[in-house]
Amino acid sequence: MSGPPRHIQLTPNFNLSEFLHGQDPLPAPWILDNLYRLANRLQVLRDLLGKPIIINSGYRSPEHNRAIGGAAHSYHLSGMAADIVVPGMTAIQVQQFLKNWSGGLGSYQHFTHVDIRPNRARWS
Repeated sequence: MSGPPRHIQLTPNFNLSEFLHGQDPLPAPWILDNLYRLANRLQVLRDLLGKPIIINSGYRSPEHNRAIGGAAHSYHLSGMAADIVVPGMTAIQVQQFLKNWSGGLGSYQHFTHVDIRPNRARWS
């Protein structure tokens, strides 16, 4: 598939490869558009925190999502979700900081799930 290189900068602090798993092929253009939107939301968060954000899981191909037991309709499949860690902050601290996040916010012990769905959703 032709398209942008894996290391293209999406924002000042995030590049495409951070949202991709291993050597999976590049996703479809509409998914790349979603990843750009997600990266821009995360860039705002990073700027507010003044700390780096590590993406543990971003876009997942259907095969990868199945292999790790991801939800069948996960927002990761459309490039609209990321599981993140902020060095120097606990997952609880990150989740408290994000209490007004407009999309999906999943609370887990060692990471925080954020997504850019059009409605507010919360779970733990």
